[in-house]
Amino acid sequence: TDKNIEELAGITLTDEEKKLVKGTNWKTDISGILTKYALEAGLTPNGNAKARTIVWEFIDTIPKHREPLHSPRTDLIAKYSAVKDIPNHFRVDVRYESEQFKEDWAKSYPVNVISGRVVEHMGTGTETRASHYLSELNPEMYGELNPILAGKLGLNDGDMMWLYGTGGGKIKIKCKVSLRVDENSVFLPQNFSGWWSGEDLTHRYPTGTAPYAMGENSNQVTSYGFDQQTACPEVNCSLVRIERV
Repeated sequence: TDKNIEELAGITLTDEEKKLVKGTNWKTDISGILTKYALEAGLTPNGNAKARTIVWEFIDTIPKHREPLHSPRTDLIAKYSAVKDIPNHFRVDVRYESEQFKEDWAKSYPVNVISGRVVEHMGTGTETRASHYLSELNPEMYGELNPILAGKLGLNDGDMMWLYGTGGGKIKIKCKVSLRVDENSVFLPQNFSGWWSGEDLTHRYPTGTAPYAMGENSNQVTSYGFDQQTACPEVNCSLVRIERV
C-alpha cells in the first residue's frame, strides 16, 4: 500500500509518486508505481505465497521459461533457447534447438498465430458444423486481423488471403478485420475442415453427409513443435506469412 511500500521495498517515493499512490494499494493504484517497486524488491504485491519445486525427472528440474521454437521474439531466443534435440523421444527423434536456430523464422513468417475454438462450434466441428442452426451463426473459416495489420497487408474485411506456415502448409481463408486481436497476430478458429490448401473437398463426402459449414483447418499451418517432456504437439505457438489472394 501507499503506507508501507517505502519500508518494505527500501525506497523513498518522490513527492509526485506519493500524490499518485495516495490512498491506494496494489489493486487500486492505476499508476503501477506500487507494483513496480514491489517487484523490483522481490516482493509479491498480491500477497500470494511464492513456491518453487524441483522435479527431478524433468529436463529443467526447476521450471524455466523457454521461447517457442518459432518465436516472434527472436531477440529473446539466445537467452531463453530451447533444449537440445532429443533422440528416440517416445520413439521419435525430436528437433528442438536445431529447429529453433535453423533460420530467422520471424523474418520470413512475421505474424503470430492465436488459435482457439469459437462459441458456436466444438472441437473440430464435426458435430456442430452438421447443425444447420449453429452453422448459420458461424458458417465459414476465417482469420481475424487487427485493422493496422490488415492495412499493411492491403486487406479489407471479407477479402480472401493465403496463410503460409513454417512447415510448408498453406490455407486460403477470409479476412475478418477486428480490434479483438493485436496488430502482430492473427486469430484462427480450430473448428473447421473440408478444405485443403485452397481445394474444396466437399465432393469426397457421401451424398447428403457434407456439413453445412466447411473451411480450411488451422492445423495445416501449425508450426513444428513438441513438449520437451511429454512430446505433446505444440499447436499454440506458430508463425505464418499472410498474402492477399
